[in-house]
Amino acid sequence: MSVSVARPDAADLVMRTYGRALHPELLCHHKSTSLTTQGMNLDIRLIAAGHALVLRFGSQTLTEVITDKHEIHPVRGRLFEHRLKSFRSERVEFESGLRYDVCCSLEQLSTAVYLRQHEELVSDGAEASLFAEFPGKHRFSPGPLSVIRTEVCRHSLVVHAFHTFPEQLAIVKTQSLFEINNR
Repeated sequence: MSVSVARPDAADLVMRTYGRALHPELLCHHKSTSLTTQGMNLDIRLIAAGHALVLRFGSQTLTEVITDKHEIHPVRGRLFEHRLKSFRSERVEFESGLRYDVCCSLEQLSTAVYLRQHEELVSDGAEASLFAEFPGKHRFSPGPLSVIRTEVCRHSLVVHAFHTFPEQLAIVKTQSLFEINNR
């Protein structure tokens, strides 16, 4: 069974990060998985525009969402919001000892480079923690992809995410690090 997904225009993407959980109805997802290490629990969800990461560490909850700027999400608890374009990085340190670092970029590619990247991501899908290939707009056009790779270490979790937008020949790349600072 194929899942229908309507990716927004890549120019309308934003990254929103919250110091709290969002209501699950705001994060309607197509696929999900979870990871746990050293008291950190991470839920990874593939959503129409990209992904949602929900990390729980003790009483601390952090939510990272790649979404369409037109999606309505609360302002309460929002740590930052950035339009996705070129390269951006952020760092937040919590009193709980949790440190969050994120880097994200939106790359516009030529057709040949985009198609090569698309094929590499399809190949990577077999070993990914989470992978989705959605139907293309036309029979002969590549469909949007989402590829999530994770690294679990003793005191950290790293999430590498790749989301393609074939209509705009664009790829969103993010790297999110959740690390426990042992003081």
